[in-house]
Amino acid sequence: MLLLLTTFGFTNLNGQTDAAFGSVPVVNGKVVFQQFIPNADGVDAPQQYVKLQKWGRERFQGNPLLSAIRFDDKARSVTISAGVNLSLPATSATVTLRYRLDISVANAGTMLVVRDISFQGEALGSGSAIPKTYGAEQVITDQAINGANGDKELRTHVRQATLNYFNGLHVELSSL
Repeated sequence: MLLLLTTFGFTNLNGQTDAAFGSVPVVNGKVVFQQFIPNADGVDAPQQYVKLQKWGRERFQGNPLLSAIRFDDKARSVTISAGVNLSLPATSATVTLRYRLDISVANAGTMLVVRDISFQGEALGSGSAIPKTYGAEQVITDQAINGANGDKELRTHVRQATLNYFNGLHVELSSL
């Protein structure tokens, strides 16, 4: 039973909520977050897909950083390319996180994949008036943080804010 509690992100025995994403996974040289979310009892794939469509429309409607949202009814999948401005704790910096969500629904549950992650912000660059874009592999992986010259604290804050944001999306999808 404890395995189920920690695997699916429920409350553990200490009363803390387990996060779906606690580290930054690198797959074939790219940062890719993946998580399977089981459907609630009695909810089949068509019902879950309707919930997912509604969530996608309501969650991202009006987001000025939304690039695209695509619903594929036949495959029961949603692809969202969007962004969010992350306020970093203990700094006055703001970094723009851009990402792609691929969410697909099957009878057993929903598969969430977050990929094509990048960051943009003056705090990450050389102070240029035009912020440079950096891939997640350059900013939030263990290798990027440990190899940072003077930017370790900033990269650590970006990483934590990113994990918090993606865990928030996971919680929203889990509650559908």
